[in-house]
Amino acid sequence: MFIQEVELFKGIPSHIIDEIAELVTEESHPAGHVLFREGDFADYLYILEEGELDLTVKKEKQLSFSVDKAGSVFGWSSLVEPNLYTTKAECVKESRVIKIDADRLMRVFQKHPAEGLTIMKRLAGVIATRLVKSYKEVI
Repeated sequence: MFIQEVELFKGIPSHIIDEIAELVTEESHPAGHVLFREGDFADYLYILEEGELDLTVKKEKQLSFSVDKAGSVFGWSSLVEPNLYTTKAECVKESRVIKIDADRLMRVFQKHPAEGLTIMKRLAGVIATRLVKSYKEVI
């Protein structure tokens, strides 16, 4: 199962992975398809299976992050308030993604708080890495 190989979920007990796997929807999208836009309500966490996406923030200056590694997580805004996507996610080439309903995922975390905390700490690491990368691009 692909999801248990994703860094976010590594080492999480299989019975919890099974619960999370029930929430997964796989989708394929052509190049140019926009999964979400900055400011949209964030209701799904995404994992790239195959392909490439650009995450773009347009303010005074445009910042872009390439998502091209299988297992990369994006759409993390779905798991943190105010639950609004902070970027636009657009497929650069044909891409296959996994999307996970964030509300239902949070219910799994409430049911298994220790594992939910582990996953959220890993997610914080993803956010921190992107934040540091954005600082480097701005400076």
